[in-house]
Amino acid sequence: MISLLVVNYRSAALAAEAIRTAHAASSTPLQVVVVDNSDEADALRPHADVVIASATNRGYAGGINDGRRVCTGEILIACNPDVTFAPGAIDALAAELANGAAVAGPALFWDDAHAWLLPPSDRNTAGEKIDEVLASRSPKWAAQRDRRRFRKRLAFWSASETREIDALSGAVLAIRAEAFDALGGFDERFALYFEETDFLRRAAERQMRIVYAPRARVRHLYNQSASQVASEAAMRYAQSELRYLEKWNGPFLARLLKRLEKSTRFPTPITPKTASEYVIEASPLPSFDTAAGRFSKAPDLSLPPDVAASWRGGPLYLRAVTPDGDVVATVEWRP
Repeated sequence: MISLLVVNYRSAALAAEAIRTAHAASSTPLQVVVVDNSDEADALRPHADVVIASATNRGYAGGINDGRRVCTGEILIACNPDVTFAPGAIDALAAELANGAAVAGPALFWDDAHAWLLPPSDRNTAGEKIDEVLASRSPKWAAQRDRRRFRKRLAFWSASETREIDALSGAVLAIRAEAFDALGGFDERFALYFEETDFLRRAAERQMRIVYAPRARVRHLYNQSASQVASEAAMRYAQSELRYLEKWNGPFLARLLKRLEKSTRFPTPITPKTASEYVIEASPLPSFDTAAGRFSKAPDLSLPPDVAASWRGGPLYLRAVTPDGDVVATVEWRP
């Protein structure tokens, strides 16, 4: 049996759709467990086998741990409420676990047409943080880092076959239940953000196999729950990042790196150039430190209507990039 474990926060309608599409994406019957961190348990009961109504907002990590206790499946599909599964997606993830993976993650898309791919995840090591800090202080370093990260995204988006990976998005994770239990579940110090990063890092330390399975396709609306408490989400991100750096690198280095980083934005250099193909990227950050992207024959800096309608954040920054990393156009988009 497979247990679908959904952690909900004020997104009951989205959670119901996630559950509906999950059933259609699996040829195996699903046990549906929902952990409600808000006040929507009654609305979710018709859609689930078990609903746990949290007395307080337990966060994603706490919600997953609470839900695990009542899951009976050998496979856990842990997910946010703001996802929709494409046909066969859960079958594809389950097949990867049957082939020896401890954790598998799907290709995540921003739009219904599955054209806009969401960014790869980072392991957030001390080395990666030092790279980020240096980029915040040096325009030259920032430009070099931007090219490196663009190349990483391009390789990730171009993958068509399953491959081993060291970081996955927590929006959807297929986890063997025995692996989850062996790792002691999620670390609840990370109430929002970094919980899956820490979990996967511990899995890698135990030499558990982690894979990215691009044949499993899922749309992730992105930022639906967090945007409802934007200021709190930003605060929790900063807290979780510091706790993560402290856990893996010690308090001294963690606090030093946080003190050294700056929020300075360096202008993206524009290179007048034409190409036969472009990568169109969109990011909530003007630095494009992370970005969603799609492949295009033209430098068309526009968003599909379903993405524009679902966006709950502030401005988005769009740019057209050639495959070799030259930025040829940028624009700021506001909802």
